[in-house]
Amino acid sequence: MKLILNEIFKNVNSSWQYRYTFSFLLAFVLALILIPISIVLLKRFNIMDQPNERKVHLTPIPRMGGIAVFIAFVIPMILLMFFDTAQKGIILGSAIALLIGAIDDIWGVPATLKLLALILLTLFIRQYGVITNIIFSDNSIINTVLNLFISIFWITGVCSALNAIDHMDGLAGGISLIAALAYFAVSIQTGQMFWGLLSISLAGSLLGFLVYNKHPAKIFMGDSGSFFLGFSLASIGIMGGWDSNPIKATIIPIAILSLPLCDLIYVLISRKITGTTKTLKESISYCAKDHIGHRLHKIGFSDKNTARMVYLVSGTIAISALILRNTKILGSFLLLLQMVLIYIMLVALMQISSTSSNTGKQDV
Repeated sequence: MKLILNEIFKNVNSSWQYRYTFSFLLAFVLALILIPISIVLLKRFNIMDQPNERKVHLTPIPRMGGIAVFIAFVIPMILLMFFDTAQKGIILGSAIALLIGAIDDIWGVPATLKLLALILLTLFIRQYGVITNIIFSDNSIINTVLNLFISIFWITGVCSALNAIDHMDGLAGGISLIAALAYFAVSIQTGQMFWGLLSISLAGSLLGFLVYNKHPAKIFMGDSGSFFLGFSLASIGIMGGWDSNPIKATIIPIAILSLPLCDLIYVLISRKITGTTKTLKESISYCAKDHIGHRLHKIGFSDKNTARMVYLVSGTIAISALILRNTKILGSFLLLLQMVLIYIMLVALMQISSTSSNTGKQDV
């Protein structure tokens, strides 16, 4: 463990170590303070997640804790004042994603309208340079269009996946924490100190949130939290130069966020095969108890053990992604094969439960 930490931090001087420590601890403490305040206010204004046949919790729980997580995340960044244009774009975009989710938490927004809002948000932050940079052609117009399409697909996909996996205590928050720490480790290894600062501040705020969101949860992040986190993690994944090899640079953020993406893809395919959904609009809007947490719960996992299993898979894949950038061709292939086999085993485990649910609602 000491050797691993030394390898990660070998490129970090004392001033950056101070900034990382300050950012992480301040974000953590702020979250610990702001979340209880949020719980009181959300109860007072009756912004509660009501139990129903689609949900696991049995009593009303305050939702929209994502606002407190965002404040705890962004204050250390403002105090340290380390922003370039892209980082400003990510923080501004995260705030807008938070607002989109908060509106849904309070009044409810159709799933298709939320998807459109996320697409427009991706188009908006392009002016800050937040866009993929894959070379497809010598024609700059073709490159721009294709990269913009990939950026839209990636950001909306990650936001939707994190939103969908936020169905049991601690799942979305824990997966996001693991992803943020993985980003931090790769940022330090590659000497991208600013992205490391964003990632570690996000990790601190999430750790503070999980104190109150672990089972039995006292608060949920809501769509405000899942959209803000999905946008932040997807955008950092786009902008980080994770490796000089473009293939590895593309695979690393996908692998780090692969568990919620795998869950979403599996559920969409499963619903289509069983005939639960027939149209694209139904696929976007339909919501039921058929995600990974629900399925693990059905086959006997407790709430806490469901979260632990998800963390274990997500952490294992994230570690593989970190090792991937330091391996040769054969090693990279074997690591990718290992990731695929892990997900095959996970899908097999999910198949033990029923492959469809009869309860559903037009929402996301």
